[in-house]
Amino acid sequence: MRQAAIQNNFDWCRLICKLHGCTVKETDDQWIATGDVPALYPEVMIRTPHQHLTFDTASSIKDCTASYDFSKDGLTHLFTAEWIARQPIYDRRALPPDWTVVTNVRLAEQFFKLVDVHDLPRDLFNRKEVRLFFSDQQQAAFIAFSNGQTTGLSHLTSDYLDERLWDDVIRLSSAHFPGQRIVGYEYGDQLITALEAGFDDIGPLAVWTRMTP
Repeated sequence: MRQAAIQNNFDWCRLICKLHGCTVKETDDQWIATGDVPALYPEVMIRTPHQHLTFDTASSIKDCTASYDFSKDGLTHLFTAEWIARQPIYDRRALPPDWTVVTNVRLAEQFFKLVDVHDLPRDLFNRKEVRLFFSDQQQAAFIAFSNGQTTGLSHLTSDYLDERLWDDVIRLSSAHFPGQRIVGYEYGDQLITALEAGFDDIGPLAVWTRMTP
């Protein structure tokens, strides 16, 4: 299941990077983006361990198995997180009523007031594989992305994270992309609450970055 979660993240990062005009090359072991890569996205992603790798020019690397030490290449370890996954919910009769799915520019503006990022195109809601959700009542938002196999979660934003919020996220994702396992990665308190909400921890990843003076 971890490889399925990694592939979803590969596909999501490819989408965003290409929307920024980047060129992306993917092999069985690596994912490499060239061009004007958005600030919060990796230039390199490593799918498998035990490779002989040297990246003396890459500014950001996502090691999807947390197997490498890139300090020798001049990079700094930013954080370690855990891939998570769970089955979808098949009973969709009780969807949370206080959430909105973004379908136009006005709603997108409301979404981006909650998710304060600059790397996402404001018309992202037009893509059939992407759903942007927000709740004014909970002051929360998140993105669900389907690659046709799994649904990846990202940009989960809230003043608090508990089982109720995660239950809403699971129900909405399951309703819009039915039958697909839900995947993503988290760390810290968000990881704890995700596991309490029924996600499984399926392995670590690590993010490295090159600090500028």
